[in-house]
Amino acid sequence: MNLGEKLDELRNNLLRDRSDLVAGDSDSFWSDDSLLRYIKDGERRFARQTLLIHDSTTPEICQIQLRTGVQTYPLHPTVLSVLSARFDTNTWDLQRSGHGPLLNITPPELLTFDPTANFNVTPGPPIAYYTDETLVYNRQGGVTYSTYPLPDAASNGKIIYMRVIRLPNCDYTIDALNDETEIPEDYELDPLHWAAYRALSGFDADAGAATTADKHKTAFDLAVKNAITETKRKIFTNVNYRFGMAGFSWER
Repeated sequence: MNLGEKLDELRNNLLRDRSDLVAGDSDSFWSDDSLLRYIKDGERRFARQTLLIHDSTTPEICQIQLRTGVQTYPLHPTVLSVLSARFDTNTWDLQRSGHGPLLNITPPELLTFDPTANFNVTPGPPIAYYTDETLVYNRQGGVTYSTYPLPDAASNGKIIYMRVIRLPNCDYTIDALNDETEIPEDYELDPLHWAAYRALSGFDADAGAATTADKHKTAFDLAVKNAITETKRKIFTNVNYRFGMAGFSWER
Protein backbone atom coordinates (compact mmCIF):
# COMPACT_ATOMS: atom_id res chain seq x y z
CA MET A 1 0.00 0.00 0.00
CA ASN A 2 1.57 3.27 -1.03
CA LEU A 3 1.35 6.66 0.65
CA GLY A 4 -1.24 7.96 -1.82
CA GLU A 5 -3.55 5.05 -1.06
CA LYS A 6 -3.16 5.68 2.65
CA LEU A 7 -3.99 9.35 2.18
CA ASP A 8 -7.12 8.39 0.25
CA GLU A 9 -8.14 5.85 2.92
CA LEU A 10 -7.68 8.39 5.69
CA ARG A 11 -9.50 11.24 3.99
CA ASN A 12 -12.40 9.39 2.39
CA ASN A 13 -13.07 6.36 4.57
CA LEU A 14 -11.97 7.35 8.07
CA LEU A 15 -12.53 11.10 8.13
CA ARG A 16 -15.30 11.14 5.49
CA ASP A 17 -13.76 14.39 4.24
CA ARG A 18 -15.53 14.32 0.87
CA SER A 19 -17.06 17.34 -0.78
CA ASP A 20 -19.94 15.33 -2.28
CA LEU A 21 -21.26 14.43 1.19
CA VAL A 22 -22.29 17.95 2.13
CA ALA A 23 -23.79 20.92 0.41
CA GLY A 24 -21.62 23.95 -0.22
CA ASP A 25 -18.15 24.48 -1.64
CA SER A 26 -15.77 21.66 -2.53
CA ASP A 27 -13.02 22.56 -0.07
CA SER A 28 -11.78 19.86 2.31
CA PHE A 29 -11.44 20.33 6.03
CA TRP A 30 -7.83 19.08 6.07
CA SER A 31 -5.05 19.79 3.63
CA ASP A 32 -2.96 17.01 2.13
CA ASP A 33 0.11 18.30 3.97
CA SER A 34 -1.70 18.12 7.31
CA LEU A 35 -2.95 14.58 6.73
CA LEU A 36 0.46 13.41 5.54
CA ARG A 37 1.95 14.87 8.70
CA TYR A 38 -0.57 12.93 10.79
CA ILE A 39 0.16 9.72 8.84
CA LYS A 40 3.87 10.18 9.54
CA ASP A 41 3.18 10.65 13.23
CA GLY A 42 0.97 7.54 13.30
CA GLU A 43 3.46 5.28 11.54
CA ARG A 44 6.43 6.45 13.61
CA ARG A 45 4.45 6.06 16.83
CA PHE A 46 3.28 2.58 15.81
CA ALA A 47 6.82 1.49 14.92
CA ARG A 48 8.28 2.93 18.13
CA GLN A 49 5.73 1.30 20.41
CA THR A 50 5.71 -2.11 18.71
CA LEU A 51 9.38 -2.35 17.62
CA LEU A 52 8.27 -4.36 14.59
CA ILE A 53 10.54 -2.90 11.89
CA HIS A 54 13.79 -4.90 11.95
CA ASP A 55 16.50 -4.25 9.39
CA SER A 56 19.86 -5.80 8.54
CA THR A 57 20.10 -5.14 4.80
CA THR A 58 19.91 -1.37 4.24
CA PRO A 59 23.58 -0.28 3.97
CA GLU A 60 23.14 3.37 5.00
CA ILE A 61 21.29 2.26 8.12
CA CYS A 62 22.92 -1.04 9.09
CA GLN A 63 26.60 -0.53 8.29
CA ILE A 64 29.34 1.52 9.97
CA GLN A 65 32.79 2.11 8.51
CA LEU A 66 35.39 2.24 11.27
CA ARG A 67 38.01 4.97 11.38
CA THR A 68 41.31 4.79 13.22
CA GLY A 69 41.03 6.25 16.71
CA VAL A 70 37.31 7.07 16.42
CA GLN A 71 35.23 5.39 19.09
CA THR A 72 31.68 6.76 18.70
CA TYR A 73 29.58 6.94 15.53
CA PRO A 74 26.13 8.56 15.13
CA LEU A 75 23.65 6.06 13.71
CA HIS A 76 20.97 6.74 11.14
CA PRO A 77 18.19 8.94 12.59
CA THR A 78 15.64 6.14 12.22
CA VAL A 79 17.54 3.65 14.42
CA LEU A 80 15.92 2.94 17.79
CA SER A 81 18.14 0.10 18.97
CA VAL A 82 20.96 -2.18 17.84
CA LEU A 83 20.06 -5.86 18.20
CA SER A 84 23.51 -7.19 17.30
CA ALA A 85 26.73 -6.15 15.59
CA ARG A 86 29.33 -8.15 13.66
CA PHE A 87 32.84 -7.04 12.71
CA ASP A 88 33.65 -7.23 9.01
CA THR A 89 34.41 -10.83 8.02
CA ASN A 90 33.83 -12.38 11.45
CA THR A 91 31.07 -14.98 11.69
CA TRP A 92 30.24 -14.22 15.34
CA ASP A 93 28.60 -11.20 16.96
CA LEU A 94 30.40 -8.67 19.09
CA GLN A 95 29.63 -8.60 22.79
CA ARG A 96 27.06 -5.99 23.77
CA SER A 97 27.84 -4.02 26.89
CA GLY A 98 27.45 -0.53 28.30
CA HIS A 99 29.65 2.46 28.96
CA GLY A 100 30.00 1.61 32.65
CA PRO A 101 31.12 -2.03 32.45
CA LEU A 102 33.64 -1.25 29.71
CA LEU A 103 35.06 2.12 30.68
CA ASN A 104 34.57 2.38 34.44
CA ILE A 105 37.12 -0.36 35.05
CA THR A 106 39.68 0.29 37.75
CA PRO A 107 42.83 -1.84 37.54
CA PRO A 108 43.98 -3.30 40.87
CA GLU A 109 46.98 -1.00 41.01
CA LEU A 110 44.66 2.02 40.84
CA LEU A 111 42.19 1.07 43.57
CA THR A 112 43.25 4.24 45.33
CA PHE A 113 42.19 7.26 43.29
CA ASP A 114 45.03 9.08 41.60
CA PRO A 115 43.87 11.79 39.19
CA THR A 116 47.26 11.80 37.46
CA ALA A 117 47.08 8.10 36.54
CA ASN A 118 45.63 6.80 33.28
CA PHE A 119 44.54 3.33 32.26
CA ASN A 120 44.70 2.76 28.53
CA VAL A 121 43.48 -0.20 26.52
CA THR A 122 45.58 -0.94 23.46
CA PRO A 123 43.72 -0.03 20.23
CA GLY A 124 42.72 -3.00 18.10
CA PRO A 125 39.84 -4.73 16.35
CA PRO A 126 36.51 -4.40 18.18
CA ILE A 127 35.48 -6.98 20.75
CA ALA A 128 32.43 -5.19 22.19
CA TYR A 129 30.11 -2.24 21.63
CA TYR A 130 27.68 -0.06 23.53
CA THR A 131 24.85 2.28 22.55
CA ASP A 132 23.97 3.96 25.83
CA GLU A 133 25.63 7.25 24.96
CA THR A 134 23.11 9.36 23.08
CA LEU A 135 23.70 12.59 21.20
CA VAL A 136 20.89 15.12 21.34
CA TYR A 137 20.65 17.62 18.51
CA ASN A 138 17.93 19.41 16.55
CA ARG A 139 15.42 18.46 19.27
CA GLN A 140 15.97 14.76 18.55
CA GLY A 141 17.82 12.04 20.41
CA GLY A 142 20.09 10.13 18.07
CA VAL A 143 21.41 6.68 18.98
CA THR A 144 25.18 6.35 18.83
CA TYR A 145 27.35 3.27 18.36
CA SER A 146 30.58 3.10 20.37
CA THR A 147 33.19 0.45 19.70
CA TYR A 148 35.63 -1.03 22.20
CA PRO A 149 38.58 -0.76 22.15
CA LEU A 150 39.53 2.14 19.91
CA PRO A 151 39.97 1.00 16.28
CA ASP A 152 43.61 0.60 15.30
CA ALA A 153 45.14 1.28 11.88
CA ALA A 154 44.38 -2.25 10.70
CA SER A 155 40.69 -1.71 11.48
CA ASN A 156 40.46 1.51 9.47
CA GLY A 157 37.84 1.13 6.74
CA LYS A 158 36.50 -2.15 8.11
CA ILE A 159 32.72 -2.53 8.31
CA ILE A 160 30.45 -3.19 11.28
CA TYR A 161 27.28 -4.99 10.18
CA MET A 162 24.29 -4.41 12.45
CA ARG A 163 20.79 -5.72 12.99
CA VAL A 164 18.63 -2.82 14.12
CA ILE A 165 15.13 -1.89 15.18
CA ARG A 166 14.11 1.31 13.47
CA LEU A 167 11.42 3.76 12.46
CA PRO A 168 10.03 3.99 8.91
CA ASN A 169 12.54 5.50 6.53
CA CYS A 170 10.00 7.30 4.37
CA ASP A 171 9.39 10.74 2.91
CA TYR A 172 5.85 11.79 3.88
CA THR A 173 5.37 14.49 1.27
CA ILE A 174 3.04 15.07 -1.64
CA ASP A 175 5.91 14.15 -3.98
CA ALA A 176 6.24 10.66 -2.43
CA LEU A 177 2.68 9.37 -2.87
CA ASN A 178 3.90 6.36 -4.87
CA ASP A 179 6.28 5.21 -2.11
CA GLU A 180 5.30 1.95 -0.44
CA THR A 181 4.79 1.79 3.32
CA GLU A 182 7.29 -0.02 5.52
CA ILE A 183 4.66 -1.03 8.06
CA PRO A 184 3.96 -4.79 7.65
CA GLU A 185 0.92 -5.57 5.53
CA ASP A 186 -1.09 -7.00 8.43
CA TYR A 187 -0.85 -3.65 10.25
CA GLU A 188 -0.53 -1.08 7.47
CA LEU A 189 -3.99 0.43 8.06
CA ASP A 190 -3.75 0.65 11.85
CA PRO A 191 -1.52 3.77 12.06
CA LEU A 192 -4.25 5.62 10.16
CA HIS A 193 -6.40 5.47 13.28
CA TRP A 194 -3.80 7.61 15.05
CA ALA A 195 -3.75 9.99 12.09
CA ALA A 196 -7.55 10.25 12.28
CA TYR A 197 -7.31 10.84 16.02
CA ARG A 198 -4.87 13.69 15.42
CA ALA A 199 -7.12 15.22 12.77
CA LEU A 200 -10.33 14.96 14.79
CA SER A 201 -8.99 15.83 18.23
CA GLY A 202 -8.81 19.52 17.29
CA PHE A 203 -11.91 19.56 15.13
CA ASP A 204 -15.31 20.54 16.51
CA ALA A 205 -18.10 19.37 14.20
CA ASP A 206 -21.13 20.17 16.35
CA ALA A 207 -19.09 19.13 19.40
CA GLY A 208 -19.08 15.48 18.30
CA ALA A 209 -15.54 15.15 16.96
CA ALA A 210 -13.93 14.48 20.34
CA THR A 211 -15.96 11.29 20.80
CA THR A 212 -15.07 10.10 17.30
CA ALA A 213 -11.40 10.91 17.91
CA ASP A 214 -11.37 8.78 21.06
CA LYS A 215 -12.72 5.81 19.11
CA HIS A 216 -9.81 6.02 16.68
CA LYS A 217 -7.31 6.27 19.54
CA THR A 218 -8.80 3.16 21.16
CA ALA A 219 -8.54 1.26 17.86
CA PHE A 220 -4.91 2.35 17.50
CA ASP A 221 -4.00 1.29 21.05
CA LEU A 222 -5.57 -2.14 20.52
CA ALA A 223 -3.62 -2.64 17.29
CA VAL A 224 -0.39 -1.70 19.10
CA LYS A 225 -1.14 -4.24 21.83
CA ASN A 226 -1.76 -7.01 19.28
CA ALA A 227 1.39 -6.13 17.31
CA ILE A 228 3.53 -6.19 20.47
CA THR A 229 2.25 -9.70 21.25
CA GLU A 230 3.12 -10.88 17.74
CA THR A 231 6.55 -9.24 17.84
CA LYS A 232 7.38 -10.97 21.13
CA ARG A 233 6.28 -14.29 19.68
CA LYS A 234 8.54 -13.88 16.65
CA ILE A 235 11.68 -13.06 18.65
CA PHE A 236 11.05 -15.51 21.49
CA THR A 237 13.96 -17.73 22.42
CA ASN A 238 14.53 -20.13 25.25
CA VAL A 239 16.63 -18.88 28.16
CA ASN A 240 19.72 -20.94 28.91
CA TYR A 241 20.91 -21.27 32.48
CA ARG A 242 24.55 -22.10 33.12
CA PHE A 243 25.47 -23.13 36.61
CA GLY A 244 28.99 -22.51 37.81
CA MET A 245 29.48 -19.59 35.44
CA ALA A 246 29.68 -15.87 36.18
CA GLY A 247 26.75 -14.84 38.29
CA PHE A 248 25.66 -18.38 39.12
CA SER A 249 27.09 -21.14 41.26
CA TRP A 250 26.08 -24.74 41.78
CA GLU A 251 27.11 -26.79 44.77
CA ARG A 252 26.08 -30.30 45.66
